[in-house]
Amino acid sequence: MKFKYIILSLFASSIFWTQSHAQSVDDALIFSREDNGGSARMKGIGNTQTALGGDISAIGGNPAGLGFFSRSDISITFDYLGNKNKTAYQGMNSNSNKDNFGIDQAGVVFSFPTSNYRSNSGWLNFNVGLSYNKTQNFNNRLTYEGVNNQTTIVNTLSDMMANDQTGIFRTDFAESNIVEKFGDPDMGHFPLAKQAGDKRQYNDIITRGNRSKTAIAFGSNYNNKFYIGATLGITSFRYEKNTQFIENGFIKNRTEILSENPNSAYADPTKPEYIYADASYELFDNQNQVAEGSGVDIKLGMIFKPTTDWNIGLTINSPTWMTIRDDMQAYTDVHFYEDETSKNPFDVYESKVYPGEYDYNMTTPWKFGLGLTKFFNRGLLTADMEYVTYNSMRYSSANYSSDNSYDDLNQDIKDLHKNAVNFRVGGEFLFTNILSGRAGFNYFGNPYKAGIDDTNYSGSLGLGIKLTNTLYMDLAVVHQVNSYKQAAYAIAEDFWKAPSPVASIDHKRTSGILTLGVKF
Repeated sequence: MKFKYIILSLFASSIFWTQSHAQSVDDALIFSREDNGGSARMKGIGNTQTALGGDISAIGGNPAGLGFFSRSDISITFDYLGNKNKTAYQGMNSNSNKDNFGIDQAGVVFSFPTSNYRSNSGWLNFNVGLSYNKTQNFNNRLTYEGVNNQTTIVNTLSDMMANDQTGIFRTDFAESNIVEKFGDPDMGHFPLAKQAGDKRQYNDIITRGNRSKTAIAFGSNYNNKFYIGATLGITSFRYEKNTQFIENGFIKNRTEILSENPNSAYADPTKPEYIYADASYELFDNQNQVAEGSGVDIKLGMIFKPTTDWNIGLTINSPTWMTIRDDMQAYTDVHFYEDETSKNPFDVYESKVYPGEYDYNMTTPWKFGLGLTKFFNRGLLTADMEYVTYNSMRYSSANYSSDNSYDDLNQDIKDLHKNAVNFRVGGEFLFTNILSGRAGFNYFGNPYKAGIDDTNYSGSLGLGIKLTNTLYMDLAVVHQVNSYKQAAYAIAEDFWKAPSPVASIDHKRTSGILTLGVKF
């Protein structure tokens, strides 16, 4: 497995010690993925918005849909999100859960009919929409554990020592008593932790925060045939990630140490370092990240009605041009015990705390949408296709426009990602003049090139209730499944002649959504 694919590892943030960029290929995708904010009505039909109008979701979906409004409208949408993660790692299965409640969307549309409105000819209205949409919810907790008898996280830490250009981390971690120099010092350091011995490993990753977009949109209707619109979006986000990796194992015995370094003090009974041979250890690797950013984007939309029962929609969404601030820190502690039954350590190593503060710019992908809607006497069917240019994601310096220090990272993004197509389909049926039912399905294309699995899809059901001539309520349930693999830590596989350990993850998200609105 090539290292550029392993870079998805949660521990690719070794940048704390190597003083490389805080940004990673993984973060580029995390900060770029977003969902068009939607009301419960739109979520119920699969968030299929490109060829539909008359819903506040048009502000973030297809702004041309604002031209369908003949009355002003205001609404608010609440969302209850439940996360469930099922993982398989080193032969063991684990489960973790995290729930979250909040406001998913709030918006208002003001309808301004033109003087042509009564004649039903020419430009009939000019409508304005304002909205807040939560486009990403980062709240989640992922845990997995297993017994690893092939590698140790100390392999990764040894690799980081070898790649440390400043020597700060290498000097620090050389005092940890869990690494030793090879007999050939040009080869660097090797783990004193038993790579082939059973080690219980536990990974706990907690993420918090969300990404939201405040938008102003304009839409207009020409002859009830042609609708156009534009949206200016202002994005802001906060992303927190706290990771703790714990490993319990044993230090190599004298014979195993001598095979790597015949002159090692850890294998010499006359040296004080010999006390660590055959000892039990518990290692804690901690990493914390807080990223905050803001940016702007523009969306243009069009809907054409070739006949009264068909809509054809088109959207073009520019990248979001963002400025991001990243604050990070990482540290590693190791506790040594005489044996696995000992309660009190005979020695404790605590690394320095390695902070990092970085300001940078990021450009997210372009998005192009095409949609089709067919109306029936008592309902509709609608479908969308969205093309996303994931391999166009880019980092750049926040201070120097000519800085080319991001070229290698941007090339990794291009090598790792491909453009993807998302499909959405949904329908609505009017049971009575008061009650309607909805259903939808989404398939999200894999943004990675061959070699990395990422299966992502969702299904939805919804109800719409007309409470009065002006009041309405919509309900929806959305269930999303994302199956992928994640390296617990990345090692130089060719050097250590072993694979990086990988966890298989099934992430299931269930959302209960409620929209309350009034027309005026």
